Amino acid sequence: MPELPEVETIQRYLSLHLVKEKIDTLKINWAGSVIVTEPANISLLHNQRVQAICRRGKYLLCELDDFDLVIHLRMTGQIHFNPAKPPKDHVHWVLKLSDDKYVYYRDVRKFGRLYLTLKGQGLAISGAKKIGPEPWEIDLKYWQDKLKSKRSIKGLILDQQVIAGIGNIYADEALYLAKIHPETQSNNISEEKATELLKAIRTVLDNGIRYGGTSFRDYIGGDGKKGDMQAHLQVYQKAGQSCPNCGEVITRIKVGGRSSHFCPSCQHI
Repeated sequence: MPELPEVETIQRYLSLHLVKEKIDTLKINWAGSVIVTEPANISLLHNQRVQAICRRGKYLLCELDDFDLVIHLRMTGQIHFNPAKPPKDHVHWVLKLSDDKYVYYRDVRKFGRLYLTLKGQGLAISGAKKIGPEPWEIDLKYWQDKLKSKRSIKGLILDQQVIAGIGNIYADEALYLAKIHPETQSNNISEEKATELLKAIRTVLDNGIRYGGTSFRDYIGGDGKKGDMQAHLQVYQKAGQSCPNCGEVITRIKVGGRSSHFCPSCQHI
């Protein structure tokens, strides 16, 4: 599933190419992929100009003159902007721009959604309105307060109402960098470790953005290219391999139903 760095990579690319463009038409190939509150008729999107493209957690927000378009990629959603060879299968909607440029949305698993709302209402949709602060907005007081919860630290990091945008990949990488076992109860984490973890979260997300996101299977950037973060991961999907720090074998366990990769030597409870 695309996480914060992947969505941020797409947002930055689309911001360079879509802002100030005018929409011609939105063609919907599968009605289930689009949830419309406004406009009442999608033909009203004609000649709407793209004013800005932003990211909130794992959501993309496209601000038009009078409406908001919100894209949630979920597990396998892909954005293809003006590709030389348009995708032929699993394309659920196509946005045509006034100068014959196209945005194709492809989604094999059909979990992603496009939301159409009035301007300013995009992030009030179900799910987006409950998102917690961005990782760079959090101060230590807020973080320590959330860590008082009696739950696994891995589960807390994945909670989008606590901190926005983190999924399985970057949670594992941040916990490894901070040397914290994923099953550690969050209220047992010291102030020093809490500080280290918040710094580690920001570091791995910054790296993910720097390398254009992580591409194992479905994720591609707005330019159609895969990211390169997978070449820089330390523990995620490396069960059975040696820890790059101590040489111990990396282990995979389930934490809250999610696969978790860690070094049992560097990350002990």
